Amino acid sequence: MSRRIMSLSAGRMDRTGTTFDSLYDFSPTNEQSPQLDPLALAREFYHGLGDVVDGSAKGAPGPARLADIAQFGVVYTLVRQLARLLGCTPDLAAVAIERNRRTTQGFGAYAEFLYRDAGIVGTVVDSDLPPGAPGLELIPGRVMRLFQMGPAIDRLLAECDTYEALLAGYLAALEQAIRVDGFVGVKSHLAEVAGLDAPLPSPQETRAALCAAKQGDPIAYRALYAAVFAATLAACQELDAPVHLHTGITGGTWGGSIGNADPFLLASWLSRPEFRASKVVLLHAGYPWVEQASMMAHAFPQVWVDISWVTPWTSLRATECMRAFLAAAPLSRLMIGSGGHGTPEVAWLGAIVAKIALSAALDEAVAHNLLAKESAPRIAAMVLHENAARLYGLEE
Repeated sequence: MSRRIMSLSAGRMDRTGTTFDSLYDFSPTNEQSPQLDPLALAREFYHGLGDVVDGSAKGAPGPARLADIAQFGVVYTLVRQLARLLGCTPDLAAVAIERNRRTTQGFGAYAEFLYRDAGIVGTVVDSDLPPGAPGLELIPGRVMRLFQMGPAIDRLLAECDTYEALLAGYLAALEQAIRVDGFVGVKSHLAEVAGLDAPLPSPQETRAALCAAKQGDPIAYRALYAAVFAATLAACQELDAPVHLHTGITGGTWGGSIGNADPFLLASWLSRPEFRASKVVLLHAGYPWVEQASMMAHAFPQVWVDISWVTPWTSLRATECMRAFLAAAPLSRLMIGSGGHGTPEVAWLGAIVAKIALSAALDEAVAHNLLAKESAPRIAAMVLHENAARLYGLEE
């Protein structure tokens, strides 16, 4: 795998630097229909209420809501950067026309074009697509997959009559995924299902929860999920696989309290002696609780911060967020990503925004004599590439 060190020049970062993207919840929707009208392209950068943009039964967006979506700051950044790359007027309609012209000629080639421009060489994917699915093959570069907790639990819950049987089946599937199928970690939605501060149930409570969860009891299911999460943290120590946790508010609300996704709430889990060697990745950097995510990495040596969703979704605030990450978290445990899904422009723009924001934050630190000029390229290389390569065992 090619590795190139970043260089800083005139406040901008050399775009040839390689990066890893955290492209979670990948869905190859545009492979079948590569054409996107201007508002549909803007909608790819909307996150909320499961990406349904109004309250109608059919989920069809109304004109007023579509107009709002086109006015997100990230859409303006998309227009600016796509116009630069495609050589057209910085206008949403103009970039959509040129983008569609290129995707019509070949969607895969267009995706490769974007990834080369951003220097993306690897992608971590959370998807239930089977190995070798056409959608996964569309992603340029190296693709690394995460084992999904939720679907595995749901499948076994329907099959098993005891918690012991469910747990044995789950751990066998987890080991198969990591040791045999080459998955690089686990993805958990503890925040949405039970809350990041969910209590660890006793064995007796867990056994009782299985029976009730099979009947659809949501409280029992939360207890069951928390018990399997604890087993996952322990098992992943031996497997040397990081557990990836959704943190922050990036996709709308869910059944529990929105505050259940604050990264600080994980302290009750990670301070337990049996989990102090469990590697945990805070996905989406806990946005808007970016300071909390940074402080969790500061306090717990097993915590990594994934800056996805912050880049590109909060593009007009990305430099400010980058300062928060650099300020408190170990620089050796920061990684970039997009947290996007669907169209390849999301991953591409995430890498572009990350480089711009990181360059600006590092240049500012150098200008104020808070950082040696020689240290800036080294830090950039760690955040953009080397930390992820080390975490996923891809170092050369």
